[in-house]
Amino acid sequence: MKQAKVSVFKKNLLGKRWIFLAEFFSLAIPIMLQQLSGNILNICDTIMIGKVSDKAISGVTVANKTYFIYSLLVFGITSGVSMFMSQQYGAKQFHTVKKTFCFGIKMCLVAAAVFLLFLLVVPEKVIEIFVNGEEVIQMGTEYIKIARWSYIPAALSWMTGVYYRIYEKQKLPMIVGMVSVLLNIIFNYAFIYGNFGLPEMGIKGAALATTLSRYIEFLILITILFAFFNGKEIFTGKKGKLGRKDKISVIKKTIPLMVNEGIWAVALSLVFKNYCYVSEADIPAITVVDNVFDMMNVAYVGCSMASGIIAGKILGSGKMKEAWQTAKKLIFIGLAVSVSASIFICLTAGIIPKIFSLSGSLFIMSTTLLRIKAAFSWSQGYGETIYYILRAGGDVKAVLLIDGLFNLYGPLLVSAVVAYGTDMPIQVVYLCTEATYLLKIFIATFFFKKGRWCNNLAGK
Repeated sequence: MKQAKVSVFKKNLLGKRWIFLAEFFSLAIPIMLQQLSGNILNICDTIMIGKVSDKAISGVTVANKTYFIYSLLVFGITSGVSMFMSQQYGAKQFHTVKKTFCFGIKMCLVAAAVFLLFLLVVPEKVIEIFVNGEEVIQMGTEYIKIARWSYIPAALSWMTGVYYRIYEKQKLPMIVGMVSVLLNIIFNYAFIYGNFGLPEMGIKGAALATTLSRYIEFLILITILFAFFNGKEIFTGKKGKLGRKDKISVIKKTIPLMVNEGIWAVALSLVFKNYCYVSEADIPAITVVDNVFDMMNVAYVGCSMASGIIAGKILGSGKMKEAWQTAKKLIFIGLAVSVSASIFICLTAGIIPKIFSLSGSLFIMSTTLLRIKAAFSWSQGYGETIYYILRAGGDVKAVLLIDGLFNLYGPLLVSAVVAYGTDMPIQVVYLCTEATYLLKIFIATFFFKKGRWCNNLAGK
């Protein structure tokens, strides 16, 4: 009789685990696919521009470093806003969720306007920070003069995507993102090579294709919001606007996240500059590695963002013990996905560079760097899961320490010392830099165990 009860208990426990996993991946997979669509968009540019020239790849890569910094600053805004929206949703404060979302849109518009103004005034200076070659500077400037107009719709799409995910409509931004990628591929084919009766534009065509696809993506998302999800009610303020006190609370939590993402982006951009100093000729190989791991990062980010949303809703409902137990499960899932992705890259490193039309020394270099990156990238996936859990509970100080400041005093410092202080080849500089991420495991675990992230921001 006792054995029968134990069997039933195990069966129920197993059933709950499968239900939890099903719920988790129903949220994580659409986020992964949406992230994947954005990364495929960048990879399509690299592959199709690679057929123009290696210099063209370098020009686009360097030009996109500004977009990389910008996207992470906006990500800081959307992260801070979503932190509150998630907990407000968990506390069933649905009208407040909409007010917070509207405020987030305004913050994104301000950030986009600032960056656009900067790139209108000194576009070429951005390129000159990273490289000295005149041809690469010229190509990068040509690209950025068109691509800068995509900054506004990109930010608004990200913020709108957060709204859909909070309301568990994550499939919508995923599908729209895929449509955007398909359009970008078609536009690339038309504008870069001069097909469908259009003039051959080369690198300018790639920038135009990206810009058009991002505008279309935002227009579809916002149209659906107005048509089916009371978008008019959100933006006309019929339910009132977010109060001054609430705005200050959002800003106080958002600014540290923006600072964190800004430091993180600048640090990694300077790491790239250090690589350029060691070997500017290997930029195409480094670009391929970055593109590939942007794809792998899809798995990390999908699991991590889902973890943050799930943890945030539980915290908003005031169930602290459940939040702690769930967080441990989420970290285990994130680690398993990260390790699996790293193993996959190690096994396919000798095949991937062929997709990007690399050959000779660049093929060998990209294969080597892929394997180095794969050996340590799983630790970043682990760290990202904890990052989103800490962020969900508003522990922004810990987030800053394990993410932005870590990149400043970890990868950036090490890459600078090895690049400028020794005559080591790029492979060694890359190895030393990537190895620093192992330290992030211990730092992230320390702050998670401290438990300062167990906070109810919704005030229920």
